[in-house]
Amino acid sequence: MPELDFTGLRDAAYRGFKPQFENVLAVARRRRRRRRVLTVATAAMVLAGSGVAVAGRPDAPGPPSVGVGGVRTPDFIPIPGGTPSPGTDRGVATGRPVAGDLDHIYLRWSECSGCRIRWAGTEDGGRHWRTGDLPASVNGTVDLRAVGPRTVVGRSVPRLGPDNRYAEWIASTDGGSNWRKVQPRTVEALPVGWPVLGLRTGPTDEPLVAVDPATGDVAQLNRRSTLHNAMLVESVPAQAGLWVSGFTGERVDTDSRIIGTGGAVEVSRDGGRTWSRHEFPDDLTATDDVGGPAVATRDGRTVYAIGRVRGSLVVWRSADGGATWARAAGTAAVGDRTIRAALRPDGVLVVQAGISAREDPLMLASSDGGATWDRTALGPGADPRPVPGGFVQTGWPDSKGVWLSTDGATWSWLDPPELP
Repeated sequence: MPELDFTGLRDAAYRGFKPQFENVLAVARRRRRRRRVLTVATAAMVLAGSGVAVAGRPDAPGPPSVGVGGVRTPDFIPIPGGTPSPGTDRGVATGRPVAGDLDHIYLRWSECSGCRIRWAGTEDGGRHWRTGDLPASVNGTVDLRAVGPRTVVGRSVPRLGPDNRYAEWIASTDGGSNWRKVQPRTVEALPVGWPVLGLRTGPTDEPLVAVDPATGDVAQLNRRSTLHNAMLVESVPAQAGLWVSGFTGERVDTDSRIIGTGGAVEVSRDGGRTWSRHEFPDDLTATDDVGGPAVATRDGRTVYAIGRVRGSLVVWRSADGGATWARAAGTAAVGDRTIRAALRPDGVLVVQAGISAREDPLMLASSDGGATWDRTALGPGADPRPVPGGFVQTGWPDSKGVWLSTDGATWSWLDPPELP
């Protein structure tokens, strides 16, 4: 998943966050794109309702609330506090947890700014942890991913040369004990059965990659997404196809930000060899920066595209895998919050509006396909990542640990390990 996005590092510093690579990269990406548009605009100055089908409202009981279980579950989005201020050289910095299954969980960490990047991993659901060094530059950053219980890959980018051409892949098939460098190969279609990863910069800038869960080998698609500022929907099960969300166009806002226009989704059912696209009216979007509408599906046939239009929640539903769409009648006030959405195994459509403390998040649920919505308890479930045996979700960066679930409805919390 492209990553959680903030309007600027100033907000992050204000909240007391230690700046993380994901946030820095997202801001840098927006600045690069802003400079590109302003350069083009400067050069140019020098050189010279259709009708909407509305789903009916079936009779249905009220939606069950989002369950949260376990010995102790913290607030879903805890208020930041006690974190060293940006620029502090002491204190352990941890990365987003990643899971190969519900027992095998990994994260990257470092003891200080400029210290060697290390990994930590558990094979028993957090009861015991192991640590080791990552073969990456001290001045670099590592995007760590788990593609199997004991297969972990990392993408290392030198901090002094963030250009993607300098990125290197590393892989371990024994839970982090041993690592090797991997050279990606270019393919017409991503291999069946290989987990697909969305890179930080998104498929508009870099093609999608897939990783062999047995060997750690990396395959990269030979073409990028034709959507603007697209992102891979990583909460969709593999059997539902590859779904990419983005925009058909862009505009420059009054503060020089580049805003996506014309929310759209694309789906491929042959590993990325061919794609079909659907464009939505009214600039449907789940964010202002990365990706268009949120996509929720379990089987790839019943699909929801969810976002906001002028501060109101808007839901489109497809019953034929995205070939045709109808707008649901239900709505709710969500302001300019970031939207996350998922379809639970029990058929409840869950929407989380707001992904960080400063967005004052709220949770909505619908048991009738988006015809009506009810406010429900704030908790995980709207951005689950499928893993063998269940689902995982983080609240990164406000929450450092990870939620685990066998059914996508009831969740338990795993605290990050105590690291030296």
